[in-house]
Amino acid sequence: MKYIFLDESGDLGFTPKSSKYFIVACICVDEEKIVNRCIKTVRKGLSKKYKKTELKFSNSSKTTKRRVLECIALKNVSISYLALNKGWIHSHLCNKKFVIHNYMIAQLLSELLDEASNNKTIIVIDKFLPYKNIVDFNRYIGLKTPSVLDIRHESSHGSNGIQAVDFIAGAIHLKYRTNDESFYSIISNKVNVSLDTRENIFKKR
Repeated sequence: MKYIFLDESGDLGFTPKSSKYFIVACICVDEEKIVNRCIKTVRKGLSKKYKKTELKFSNSSKTTKRRVLECIALKNVSISYLALNKGWIHSHLCNKKFVIHNYMIAQLLSELLDEASNNKTIIVIDKFLPYKNIVDFNRYIGLKTPSVLDIRHESSHGSNGIQAVDFIAGAIHLKYRTNDESFYSIISNKVNVSLDTRENIFKKR
């Protein structure tokens, strides 16, 4: 059995205040406890003042960011991501947020899932979509990807795996948004799939 924890960074808005990039990141592991331990260990080391039920890249100190990413880098994991420059999106799609969202995730998952594998893959994603969109998402991903999938939408504060991949997505977004690779470099040797050009993101799969 394989676990894929998936999270995003950036937004799919198209206003002057919107992010330039939209990031989808995945951590693939054979056992859920592999990434659970990193979050538990780092959280345990925080003082009471900074101890929270949910760790997030965006509001963590540099030290906490490094500790989480360094722990992940030492584990038997693989990282995959898609970095979309939203300038590549045709104007007629700019108001179709969920279409773009589902397509980007399907493109990344199609690249990393093995068509020949009979092993069940559990995908854990942050639960933020309305119920109707969850149903549409699950159906679309099931049609577009080759493996046998169990898609689970879980709240991030209750999932250490989602919290771990949030740090991955944040580090990747920082790399593309500001050219700051200080956090990305910690986990770069674990990256085995990176879709970050117009050609490979929109490649027919």
